[in-house]
Amino acid sequence: MAYRTTARMAERKKEQRAHLLQTAIGLFGKHGYHATTVPMIVAASGLSTGAFYFYFRSKEDVFAAALERFGERIAAALNEAIEAAPPSVSKRMSAACERLISFMAENPDEARIWVVETSGQSERLEKIRREIVDTHAKAVQVAVAILRPDLDAPVAARCWIGAVHETVHHWLSLPPAKRPAPGRVSRAVADFNLRGIGAPTGE
Repeated sequence: MAYRTTARMAERKKEQRAHLLQTAIGLFGKHGYHATTVPMIVAASGLSTGAFYFYFRSKEDVFAAALERFGERIAAALNEAIEAAPPSVSKRMSAACERLISFMAENPDEARIWVVETSGQSERLEKIRREIVDTHAKAVQVAVAILRPDLDAPVAARCWIGAVHETVHHWLSLPPAKRPAPGRVSRAVADFNLRGIGAPTGE
């Protein structure tokens, strides 16, 4: 008799994979990529080593999944912020910048994985990180080209993204008790970036 996967079994597998992934994200965010091991992930998840290797081939594999998940979640958050903003390019850019920073402040483990822990990793992980950065940069580039057609949009877009990343990197490096309010930081960066490209603030 052929083995069949029921809807309940499929849902259970989905939940187990999500649980392992979320556990790994927490450990990567707290201890870093190199200090986190598969046995640590397994122990913290309460599942078996076999369960881990059923869903992921290695530590790099689960880290890659964490990066991809972050990319999907941040893209959804940015789209929501842009859709909710007034129909003006500069205001939508500001809303997206503020939401990007606030999202990472709300999810510091994932932010650390993307902003800090991907540095110097394998070609596979670097490729995923670059894809996320490039997606954001391209969106900013389009907006810059509309607002300031006289500027070098690709360069300006990278400067915009760089300011966001460096700010988040610094924010994450501070002890939690000393981190400034995310809203204040995100508004400051959005204002700085808009002024940097000479965007019409009254648009």
